[in-house]
Amino acid sequence: MPHLIPGSRAADAVSGGRRDELLGLADAVKAGDESALRTFLSAIVPHQMRVVRRVLGPGRIDVEDVAYEAAYATIDGLSRFRGEGTVLHFACRVAALVAMNARRAEATKKRAATRTEDSAELASEAPSPEDVAGSTSLAPIVRELFSSLSQPLAEALALHVVLGYTVAEIAEAASVPEETVRSRLRLAKQALRKRVLSHPVLREAVGSER
Repeated sequence: MPHLIPGSRAADAVSGGRRDELLGLADAVKAGDESALRTFLSAIVPHQMRVVRRVLGPGRIDVEDVAYEAAYATIDGLSRFRGEGTVLHFACRVAALVAMNARRAEATKKRAATRTEDSAELASEAPSPEDVAGSTSLAPIVRELFSSLSQPLAEALALHVVLGYTVAEIAEAASVPEETVRSRLRLAKQALRKRVLSHPVLREAVGSER
């Protein structure tokens, strides 16, 4: 069975409505078929791993743990799946949401730790790897937005930039009007622009990429 990558021509053909190669397998999983469960996991985990890695960023040692958390969250969510896109699109969306939640949890811990540190220690703290990466790429600041934007805005941004969903696909997945999606993406992009313009190095990087 070929792998279908969201946004590819194969995936688009499937999501056109006539066939979904994982749908029968998903039904078997819901019916309690353990063999189908193993096959289902082997089909979705590689895709979810890629999504998680893109949301969390490079150098994260918890990618595999988060991906497997996403896989089992997908299984738990199959009973609520109503055919909004393909099963693989559903699994990748779940992976994006689980990874964003992991970033939110990490950001909360970091904020708590920061409050307990001495200001002198903070002043001498070396820049993080993501701070360094931010000098040449917008990816780190986009990932940071996943943990700081409201859930609806972060989800719309992740589905659009990580999974390549169109406005119509995001609207279908989130069960909201397309205009709502456009509004969420507009607000998310405004937040991104504000972060970039407030950071001299990032602002210069953006200018060089045009």
